[in-house]
Amino acid sequence: MFEKYPIDNCIDPKQSRPLSLKIVLDIDDDVEDYDEKFEEYITKMFENLKDSTKKPASILKKFSTSVITFQELDVEDANFQKKFSSEYQLGEWIIQLCCLIPIQIAVTRNNLFQPLKDGLSSNENYLIELEDGRHVNIISKNISFGWYEGIFKHFGNKKVKVISSMGEQSCGKSFMLNHIVGTTFDGSAMRCTEGVWMSLVNTQECIYVALDFEGLKSLERTPQEALFNTVVSNLILFKNQFTINRDISMFQKFQDGAKLFESDPKIFQARLCVIIKDVPKVDRNGITREFQSKFDQLVSKEGEDNFITRMYGSGLDIIPWPVFGDTAWFKKLSIFKTTLDKLETKYENARAFLQNTKVIMAKLKICDWGSLDENLIQIRVATLKRLFPIAVSYGIEQKDSIIEHLMNHDSGEPIDDPIINLCDVLINLEKSTKLLPDSNIWLYDNKYETCIQLSNNLRNYFEEIVQPRRESSDDNEWFSNLDRFFKYIIGRRTSRVQNWYMQNTAKFPQDNSDVVNGKYEMEQEISKLSLLWTLCGLTCHQCGLKCVKNRDHKENHDCLTDHKCHFFCHFTEAHNDNLIPKCSHKAGHEGKHACDKISHLCGKPCSLDDKRNCQKVCSKEIGHDDDEHLCQSKRHYCGKDCSLSASTPKGDYQCPNKCIISYEEEHDSHRCENTICPIQCPIPNCKERCQSDDHFHAFSEVNHFCGNEHQCRELCEDKGICQVVTEPKEQEETYKGLVEETSITFTKYIQLSERLKCNKKIPPNEFKHTGKHTHKENGFHYCDTKCQFCEYYCTLPYGHTQQTHDTRHGNMTQTEFTGEDNEFEYAGYKLRVGDQGTFVLCNLFCKDLGRHRHIDYCQNANCILGNQGQDIQHINENVLPNPDEPKDFISHKLFWKRTGFKDPYSVQDQQEFEKCDYECPDDKHHNSDTKFCELQLFHAPLNPRSSPPINYGYISLDGHHFNCENPNAAFHIVLVLDRSWSMDEQDIKPIPDYLIYDDLKKKHNNRIGAVYQAVYSFMDARRNSAQITIPDSISLILFNNWASVPFEYQDLTDPKVLLNSMLQYEAWLGTNYDSAITKAGSLIEAHFDSKKTNVIIFLSDGECYIPTNQLHAICKQNKEKGSPLYLYTVLFGSDSHSGTLEEMAKIAQSYHPQNSSSDSLRCQFTRVNDANKLVIHFTNVAESLRKHKPSLLKKV
Repeated sequence: MFEKYPIDNCIDPKQSRPLSLKIVLDIDDDVEDYDEKFEEYITKMFENLKDSTKKPASILKKFSTSVITFQELDVEDANFQKKFSSEYQLGEWIIQLCCLIPIQIAVTRNNLFQPLKDGLSSNENYLIELEDGRHVNIISKNISFGWYEGIFKHFGNKKVKVISSMGEQSCGKSFMLNHIVGTTFDGSAMRCTEGVWMSLVNTQECIYVALDFEGLKSLERTPQEALFNTVVSNLILFKNQFTINRDISMFQKFQDGAKLFESDPKIFQARLCVIIKDVPKVDRNGITREFQSKFDQLVSKEGEDNFITRMYGSGLDIIPWPVFGDTAWFKKLSIFKTTLDKLETKYENARAFLQNTKVIMAKLKICDWGSLDENLIQIRVATLKRLFPIAVSYGIEQKDSIIEHLMNHDSGEPIDDPIINLCDVLINLEKSTKLLPDSNIWLYDNKYETCIQLSNNLRNYFEEIVQPRRESSDDNEWFSNLDRFFKYIIGRRTSRVQNWYMQNTAKFPQDNSDVVNGKYEMEQEISKLSLLWTLCGLTCHQCGLKCVKNRDHKENHDCLTDHKCHFFCHFTEAHNDNLIPKCSHKAGHEGKHACDKISHLCGKPCSLDDKRNCQKVCSKEIGHDDDEHLCQSKRHYCGKDCSLSASTPKGDYQCPNKCIISYEEEHDSHRCENTICPIQCPIPNCKERCQSDDHFHAFSEVNHFCGNEHQCRELCEDKGICQVVTEPKEQEETYKGLVEETSITFTKYIQLSERLKCNKKIPPNEFKHTGKHTHKENGFHYCDTKCQFCEYYCTLPYGHTQQTHDTRHGNMTQTEFTGEDNEFEYAGYKLRVGDQGTFVLCNLFCKDLGRHRHIDYCQNANCILGNQGQDIQHINENVLPNPDEPKDFISHKLFWKRTGFKDPYSVQDQQEFEKCDYECPDDKHHNSDTKFCELQLFHAPLNPRSSPPINYGYISLDGHHFNCENPNAAFHIVLVLDRSWSMDEQDIKPIPDYLIYDDLKKKHNNRIGAVYQAVYSFMDARRNSAQITIPDSISLILFNNWASVPFEYQDLTDPKVLLNSMLQYEAWLGTNYDSAITKAGSLIEAHFDSKKTNVIIFLSDGECYIPTNQLHAICKQNKEKGSPLYLYTVLFGSDSHSGTLEEMAKIAQSYHPQNSSSDSLRCQFTRVNDANKLVIHFTNVAESLRKHKPSLLKKV
């Protein structure tokens, strides 16, 4: 263990505890001798350990051993336990144990960054529909760090510093990280770290999070992984193999990620330490200068986009590290502790680290390159909005199972819930009673439109601690106290929820649209609560008490009592000494209390008992003189419907109350006891009532404003895009290719634009605010231009002055594959022209191709002006899709220039893409680094006879310069040429003033002459190329109805001799492919040489059937000999009969392995319709140097 992991703790020496060994022996005598022997043995063992590892081991000096006998072993004895046992806090011990186990938190698969859930891939569907569509939020919630989740939450207030290790594979990254921090990442000489692993060390000052990354040269590495490392870390250790690799090419991954996120100093604060492994002391200064120089060059080349300036705000260190095994190797580790101590913490506490890290991982997963701050605001506001219902209803965040109080999510502190005395709330209350705390009081439920059910408990509590309603002689005073009590309870809840929202959004800009909208939604929830608890206060329809339903109830007014008067009968003397009964009138009646046990008053029906407010029985003396029976009510109401009726923007309104004007008064307008205007404010979503105290306010031409300011809810009118949202369309989408067996599973991401709501306030008593609607005054709006391939929006401001647009790019949904070959392989999948490019990422496609050329529709009037410089080369063939539309090869530079968007690739990549994409055909390159032509793309061909530039390498037959040895390929080339009548036509003639023109113009100034000229040019180019160890051999078959052989298996020492043999034949008779292919097969058989590649170049301009049987027989025979035949078919002239020659090439190609590593030769069909192109084709045909890479074309 001590050989693999640290002995002393470098980062926190306080954590190193002295170790001890207790040995129990089954002996009776000489225990002390064994004690000395064990101690001597262990001491010697530790000395050997220190000598072999050179590790600091001061803690081992305190190691103790003791030996006892079985007789002394009494584990139940208290003294024994005190002497021989160690004491640990159980919780602390469990946490330390968990921290010894690293967990994998992310991997890279299919070129995508994949966060894990509890160390495992998660198959959960991320497409849970959120109200606000925040996919980063739901993905981040699906990420979990296993047992470390609880540790981070337990130490939620502690600061966090992150140290990470990366570099080349098998260079000791994990070993070094373990000895710096005290972690236990696995390490070996083999590749053992896949993806990203996390562990942590908890100290008194802070938590040190250690991240161990997969080797940089792993095939699974992506720029996102390097970017994740940079964004979350404080200190990054990058180990480099000094003895193996002294270049900085591996930093290309860093450069690829530098352009993805905006250069934000708040997130790019890491310090990068480049550690050069195993540097002898004498080389340290030199290697430091060398690496510094290379980094300076990189910074100069990439300009302001260089990854060092953009991503490492705390700077760069280049540290030559001592040779492993040297004592200095371990002593030097202390510099990282010093560096970490100096660096500011990126995270205010562990809670912030946990959330920010998960959000970053979610953003990288869905290729969302937008602002991290914006995501954090959106997630925080979305979290608060999700909690609004329970926060407003109960004053807590979680009720089920475990109650979680309203918290400040940044500091972890609870929102203040003061307990006050009731006498501070109610006037004239003498009793000193502490009021219930706000938390967990049920105040709202959207299932209830009235507060009857909700208010029962609070009313009972009020009556219990203040005064029962039945005992109150003044219901107005009682109702006033209840109303004041309810308003305090609701006000307290409102204040706590507002304070909770304010504290949790305090660190964000208060004019941010999400913060503003969240606050608006909170105010809406609070408004519902306040309105629900606004008491009616009008008279109960069954008695004289006040209604305690909410103001907007639709049913009859109700005091929610039994409506009985509970006071004792006023006429006490009439009951003698008997128990005085209670009043028989309705509660809240006027006049004296009278029971119904004895007739104290007249008691006959009131003559106005059909009127409202009547007490029904006559209150006059028994046997009163007049005939009019009247009750104790001072006024009998009219009782007709209130006259208030109005049409409002929110619908017609009819006052539900009854007239309280005395029936005796003459009146045309009926007025109820409600004195204020009851009509709702006309502003949409506002539930408040009109501010007027005039109940009949609506009879005037007025607006019923509530008098408050309102949040504008219109959409922003500013030009440009307010917000761009990246979201996964599917968790995994499957693309079914045009080739039957092709099925590609990938994650597809799309960008949506959003118009945000205006953040302005509408002033009181106004329908609109001044000025236009805007989500933020002078706020940022994105340019509304989209990349034509992936439809990602430009990330620059609307109306930007920069000529090119810029974005981070996504899936190339608006493209389809094109290429010179109808079927091809891309990224390991078999595809066909016309397949969709939707699974390809815009900013990775070109990098995956390496040197390449793009295909685009011709934009130069069918190229009648000729080639347009080095960035364009016209394609003479018909290329799918839309074969009738002329197309060009264009350079990577021109491809991106035409999009109008900034090239997303690094300067280093761009420089590589400017170069020629032709490859040396030598097979020795196929299993190592490909050797490309050293010239620019679309360069003019060099003369194969001339010396190569800088006298190094060679020039190929087709004019490319390679910095390697000539591949020395040797061929037996069988030229099979059509000399039928049609070859005598003079629509195509030899090229004047070119090779052997004078020899041809007399008798062969026709098609066959043009062919002879091309053949001679080909033989001359082969003869004059660099010296070949094994010379080519050439045979010629001229066919019409039968086949003739002017020469066979000749070398190219004197092409003139071969020319003279060829010129004896003129064009005549018909066409017979059978005899030509049969003769070619017999020549190859007769002169078979395993050291030479057999190539047939078959040219014709006429029509003939396919020699299927003969061709299959020849191809099969050569394949069985281990030397598959290469067949080039050339249609010369009209293309009306191309099917036969094209099918012949396909038959021959079918005898070659589909996964053949050789790209230098392949069977193929070509059309040529003039002499120049024929010459060029013949000089290229024996060396196909360029891979036919697919291209993506904009859909039309």
